[in-house]
Amino acid sequence: MLQAIRDKVTGWIAYGIIFLISIPFALWGVNSYLGGGEAPPAATVDGEEITLQQLDQAYANYRQRLAQLFGGAIPESLANETAIRAQVLDQLIEETALRRYIEQQRYRIGDQTLARMIRDMDEFKRDGSFDTQIYEAQVRSIGLSPLAFEQQLRLSGSINQFQNGLRATAFVTPEEGRRYASLKNQTRKIRTLNYRVDPASIAVEPSEVEQYYLANTDRYRRPEQIRVDYIEVSLDSIKQNIAVDEAEVRARYQDHLQSYTAPESREVRHILIKVDDATDEATAQARIIEIRERVEGGESFATLAAELSEDPGSAADGGSLGEVGRGEMVPAFENAMFSLQVGELSEPVQTQFGWHLILVESISGGETQPFDAVRVTLEDEIKTEIAEVQIYELVESMANIVYEQPDSLLPAAEQHGFSLQTSDWFDRASGSGIAGDERLRLVAFSDEILEQGLNSEAIELGDRVVFVRLHERKPAEAQPLEEVEQQVRSELLRQKRADLGRKAGTDALQVLRSGGSLEDIAQQWSSEIEDLGFVGRDEAGVDPAILQRSFSMQKPEQAKVYDGLAVGDGGYAVMELSAVVSADSDPDSETERSLRSAQGEAEFQSALNYISGRADVVKTPPDEIEL
Repeated sequence: MLQAIRDKVTGWIAYGIIFLISIPFALWGVNSYLGGGEAPPAATVDGEEITLQQLDQAYANYRQRLAQLFGGAIPESLANETAIRAQVLDQLIEETALRRYIEQQRYRIGDQTLARMIRDMDEFKRDGSFDTQIYEAQVRSIGLSPLAFEQQLRLSGSINQFQNGLRATAFVTPEEGRRYASLKNQTRKIRTLNYRVDPASIAVEPSEVEQYYLANTDRYRRPEQIRVDYIEVSLDSIKQNIAVDEAEVRARYQDHLQSYTAPESREVRHILIKVDDATDEATAQARIIEIRERVEGGESFATLAAELSEDPGSAADGGSLGEVGRGEMVPAFENAMFSLQVGELSEPVQTQFGWHLILVESISGGETQPFDAVRVTLEDEIKTEIAEVQIYELVESMANIVYEQPDSLLPAAEQHGFSLQTSDWFDRASGSGIAGDERLRLVAFSDEILEQGLNSEAIELGDRVVFVRLHERKPAEAQPLEEVEQQVRSELLRQKRADLGRKAGTDALQVLRSGGSLEDIAQQWSSEIEDLGFVGRDEAGVDPAILQRSFSMQKPEQAKVYDGLAVGDGGYAVMELSAVVSADSDPDSETERSLRSAQGEAEFQSALNYISGRADVVKTPPDEIEL
């Protein structure tokens, strides 16, 4: 359970591994290897269960990604828990049906292919080579055994075979390509006129506020809230009680000295005399010796390089190769270069390219940080490693006590010297302090905590582990009008503005469609017409909503075409479409690739719909699978 902490695997690597076995679907996860309990399944697909635990994990993953997408907070309009869980469940059903189909059709990844896939993953390499110990540790860090990880990777690769087969065979006819290019490059001549309602012109009476509140009481309900008791075990708290011997720190410094040494590089010039059909080796060697004698005699190396060097890349710059580090040149050249001091001229050096003279002009890097500069970092590394072992053993012991005495966290806290803390109030969607982490809220609002009153299992939150149990529960309730009056007033004002704007817009459209002109409406609204001219589908500087609506309007035949939509906060935009230009052309290579890709995705989605539609699916009623 806490192998991630014990194996000391950094977060980005673990996420990278999870991504590698999650290519086919946004929600595909490792939860297919987690066992279910006695609770009824969320759904069955051809007799195979999707457990509540799998649904909970997928739901948590989805919400976490959604929160990251919106900068940490899920917009209220997207936070409908029931709708999200239903969407996640449907995705899991599709994935299960597809996996079963893949297995039945015998798509598979062979042992050699699987081994090559794993060995090619950078996450499992040390110094550029595959490392078995790193592989096993990294895989355990995401809660899988190597066998389970390989099974997931086989499945992911098999699904890719199926997907790629559909994508690779997707095609678009030349006529479809030309039609698409014509539509994509189409331009439309647009004029717009905006109507704005002045908020100061709208009165909101107290009686209206009260009526609106009473008619929409459910919108102003305070969600169910809870407080939890918890024990928190963190790496930092354990590290504070660990002392490290200085001899151990110095030993680590010596073992990792290269890590604290800056890479050395040298600014060099060279002269090359090639060995080829025109110049044999002896002749080339004789020429390079002669040039060396001229340099030693006082002639400029740069001048001779510009005149005599046969390296076209550097001769014009006096033979300069700039800053050169280790691993950038062939071995013979590199060995000679790094044996020279500043201003020192090499003996003739032979490589597969010919004979060289090398001159070092400057040396940089190569400095090693002193022990005192890295002492604190080294101590922290050692303490972290010790703490990771201790926290694993400590949490394992605490988990046993918490499980054996499920009606209180106090025995586990007292036996191991931790204080029992209590959180502030929080709800399912948000909280502060320890409840700011969605993983904790997901557990805290589970049936085991809320209804059965049990202690939680260990909850991993980054570099800390917590156990929680319910302390106090506050049911959902309507907020008094006094607390939300300003919110109600603002919403009522916004609604009135929108209604007024919509009415003005629809009245204007009726006039325009009956033969009126945009100029007449502009005069009536005391507003200015904006002539956008001919615009494309991705025209910069134009409201995307207006562009989208403009390109959905019917083409004008004899008369101009008008349409409109609500914009902004209580505004309304009227659009006049007077001309459409479609330039017939063949699609470019990028457009063709986009079309084929879109066609491939459409065919895959069609196949997925067909496969999941044929499956025998039984869902548990939603009220039985709520968190």
